[in-house]
Amino acid sequence: MFERDRDAVGDCYLFVCEQLSQNNFRRLLRFRPDGPATFSTWLCAVVRNLCLDYHRREFGRHRVFESVARMQPLEQEVFQALFVECLPAEEAYLKLRPRFAALTFDQFGESAGRVQQALSERQRWLLAVRRARTARSPTGSADQDEASLLQIPSEAPNPESWAALQEERAALIRGMARLSTRERLLIRLRFERDLTLEEIANLLRLDNAQSADRRIREVLEKLRQWMP
Repeated sequence: MFERDRDAVGDCYLFVCEQLSQNNFRRLLRFRPDGPATFSTWLCAVVRNLCLDYHRREFGRHRVFESVARMQPLEQEVFQALFVECLPAEEAYLKLRPRFAALTFDQFGESAGRVQQALSERQRWLLAVRRARTARSPTGSADQDEASLLQIPSEAPNPESWAALQEERAALIRGMARLSTRERLLIRLRFERDLTLEEIANLLRLDNAQSADRRIREVLEKLRQWMP
């Protein structure tokens, strides 16, 4: 539920197991058989909380967007300060001054504008999701946090929902296979490589970004029609 990449799933799983086994399984031993939740529901809630902890610990290790990685060091530092750490502009400028001694505030603003222009709508959405995850900081002690989870029902999908998700995934794979090579390339450049519409238009020799957007929308509509 929390990870899709296979390596990230394994890392998250190891983190959860390590936390559950700490101090002679202290967390597990706190389960109350006479409490309001079954062990499976209680364990799902505890593990879900640990997964959130893993996300908070791993924040900042996300892969840098390729559009940002291709920029100059100054723009990359501006991206980190403004869009990842979410510092106010003045504070971000003061933070970067020791590394770029000749940097003026106007130059800083111009760099921020270039970074903003390089980010696609999807990349901005991803950044917003990451910020929202890290904002869920726990309140109170760990004991209080886990006690408050006792009443939370498991969010794991039931068998019917899981079967529906698997069916949708299989339909999407079949749909992608029916697309032409150029159509699949459009989808992968946009949603796997996070390229901007302008970059896609240049790579595929389309007229402009609007043309790339129109082609992508047409392919997505095909996939929607083939979905159950």
